[in-house]
Amino acid sequence: MKKIIYSILLVLVMILIFIFSNQEANKSTKVSDSLIERTIGNIYKIFDKDVDDKKLTKIKSTYAFPVRKLAHVTIYFILGILSILLINEFDIIDKKKLIIAFLICLLYSISDEIHQLFVIGRSGEIRDVILDSCGSFIGIVLINKLIKMKLKK
Repeated sequence: MKKIIYSILLVLVMILIFIFSNQEANKSTKVSDSLIERTIGNIYKIFDKDVDDKKLTKIKSTYAFPVRKLAHVTIYFILGILSILLINEFDIIDKKKLIIAFLICLLYSISDEIHQLFVIGRSGEIRDVILDSCGSFIGIVLINKLIKMKLKK
């Protein structure tokens, strides 16, 4: 039963990544800007009540790049967690489990960046594959450590 649940969740996250990557550059930027405006912009408003449009534009331009890159790390962190949870359901040697889970995430990241080459205004970036891989790796290692701790108890 867990195999089915983890498989479905893994595929759903992959679909979500595909949907985000399939957005044209302008729409993707609007989504990021909206997120920044709602979160970071509101934080600024808490401490500085005079946030005008000019300042908000500056905030968006300052935080757009890190927010977008953090999104890569975060979604692939989740993908890494789901990958290792699924792979752990199979009878495979521990070291191979980590490698297989990581390869799933790495290959999906590469395919995602290739996909973006065909989306208007988007590009495939090696640095995004690196960020995705880092997020996946952290998720895989974290969950693997937690599972091992649980098994020792």
